[in-house]
Amino acid sequence: MKKVFEAIWTYLKDWRNLLSHALVGFAILAVGLFLPVQPVYRILILVLIVGFNLVRMKLAEKKKEASLLEAVNE
Repeated sequence: MKKVFEAIWTYLKDWRNLLSHALVGFAILAVGLFLPVQPVYRILILVLIVGFNLVRMKLAEKKKEASLLEAVNE
């Protein structure tokens, strides 16, 4: 359980995640004022953004590890 909370905390500390969630939230609110959007689509957008960010963070972590490994091998 501790590992889950640490992963969530790490996810929430990343400024790119915060920015993307803020932009998506603003877009949903703006669209909601002019064009009603069903809640199911809002949830789907949120899930897609979270999934995209998790993949992005994993790729960035692998890239960082590869560069560190390359630096050590030199």
